[in-house]
Amino acid sequence: MINFKSAEKLAKAMETTNLKNDAKKEDMDKLVSDAIKYGFYSVVVSPYYLSYVKKQLKNSDVNVGTVIGFPLGYNEVLTKELEAKNSVYNGADEIDMVVNILAIKVEDYDIVKEEIQRVVDVSKDTVVKAIIETGLLTKQEIEKVSLIAQESGADFIKTSTGFNNVTGAKATDINIIKRVVPKMKIKASGGINNYKTAFRLLSSGADRIGTSAAVAIIDEFNKSKENYEEHFDKKSII
Repeated sequence: MINFKSAEKLAKAMETTNLKNDAKKEDMDKLVSDAIKYGFYSVVVSPYYLSYVKKQLKNSDVNVGTVIGFPLGYNEVLTKELEAKNSVYNGADEIDMVVNILAIKVEDYDIVKEEIQRVVDVSKDTVVKAIIETGLLTKQEIEKVSLIAQESGADFIKTSTGFNNVTGAKATDINIIKRVVPKMKIKASGGINNYKTAFRLLSSGADRIGTSAAVAIIDEFNKSKENYEEHFDKKSII
């Protein structure tokens, strides 16, 4: 089980996100300043804001991620390939790609494999995460697409977009993925808005947490740590 002894260590496992379609530049500025202040691993923004945010973070060690095929994933393979090329050109350190859920549902797994492979190929050294939308899949489908993601060269499996009105990241889904592809990295995302949930998912085997509530989670961690230390300080006095 993961035991975070500092907010700094926890922050390095978190990707702070703003993918709202009404987000303004001042929202991006806040996202960037928070990422630098708290030391988050990365920020994840829409392709529209990718270049802007990349410039804002040029003198920091915070990575920049973006999304393609977002949020439904049913774009054609060529479209995703072009999105990936454009994202790399605009400075993305990491790409989160929604896989074709429709193709999974009709068992057209060749398409799923092809799109991941082609995005990986054009992304070169850029990290690629395959978003599989676990809340829409059966256990068998999660197992199948996890194996395909591994075979196709993706660096991470990401649980969900958080945009499809379904249950987000669950520890049981993390367990399934870890059992089937134990060497794959996992990004848990969707509905993670408190430290308890983040801790449970990281303890289940997730390597990263993607959330729009990253600041609140760190603040909650710090508060819990303060209360814990205060409790034991009082006990030692007594």
